[in-house]
Amino acid sequence: MLIWVISLGLFTLFFGLLLVFNPKALMKMSEGLNQMIREVDTQVMSNRITVGVVLVLLSVFIFFYAAKLGVR
Repeated sequence: MLIWVISLGLFTLFFGLLLVFNPKALMKMSEGLNQMIREVDTQVMSNRITVGVVLVLLSVFIFFYAAKLGVR
């Protein structure tokens, strides 16, 4: 749990510093990610049933695993 909190802190620190000191770099990163997301979005929507079923099965597995860890 501590590693997640530290990771989240580093993540927010990085983007906070970018916003304050180099917003143009952040805008370039945003444009690149938007292009990548559009491509992924198109692929996901063309295979929406397969992706949906896989995500539902994955969530069932994660809930099952979390329940097993909670029993210990």
